Amino acid sequence: MTQIQPIAARIPYMVGIGNHEYDHVLGGDKDPSGASGPGGFRPKWGNYGYDSGGECAIPMIHRFNSPSNGNSLFWYSFDVGPIHIIYYSTEHDFRHTSPQYKWIEQDLRSVNRSRTPWIIVGSHRPMYASETDEPHDFIKIMLQFYLEPLFYQYHVDLNLFAHKHSYERTCPMYKQECVYDGITHVLIGMAGQDIDSGEYSGAEWSIYHDQQYGYCQLWANRTFLHFKYYHNDNDALIDQFILQK
Repeated sequence: MTQIQPIAARIPYMVGIGNHEYDHVLGGDKDPSGASGPGGFRPKWGNYGYDSGGECAIPMIHRFNSPSNGNSLFWYSFDVGPIHIIYYSTEHDFRHTSPQYKWIEQDLRSVNRSRTPWIIVGSHRPMYASETDEPHDFIKIMLQFYLEPLFYQYHVDLNLFAHKHSYERTCPMYKQECVYDGITHVLIGMAGQDIDSGEYSGAEWSIYHDQQYGYCQLWANRTFLHFKYYHNDNDALIDQFILQK
């Protein structure tokens, strides 16, 4: 928080929930997200732990504001110019019967594509990543099963996520295959934490990846979206892509 304050105090700064801010096993009665049970969403196939040290997002709730159209900073949406942005939580139930899934579907259905032709979704944990350090990442598989068809149905353009400490970009894709009308997924977890050093699987849908500290910039008008990735140490432009409508 101290490091980001010079930026966050001067420009709009939106946050999203992750495992280190939220994941807990006790104190469900104090959980500001309203998740049921003592530890919230903890399916057997997940690896949800005690990463927040019991905070269950209380510090974030007191430090940041978010739009009131969803569930506080756990899931919400807003517009920036020609882009509609949805942030959802991978730390909460995202299955078909969940309140979060129903909210995402309703929000996607209500987007006015003549006003905001681009849709970007974001979360903490990746839907796609070809690093092989977690060969049995069932959360990733479940995100593909439950949410990827919904995103594809409503023509989401870009899916951003982190959790892994590296950068990776896919082709426009759907269900493990590159398709012309697919979703471009970008892992942007190459910020302040220790960088990953794991191997990669060589997946055909992985267009570029590296394990360096970096940052990204995005520019868009109604028909053109330009995404750029730079390295921190020399501000060199390392990867970029353009989407057009």
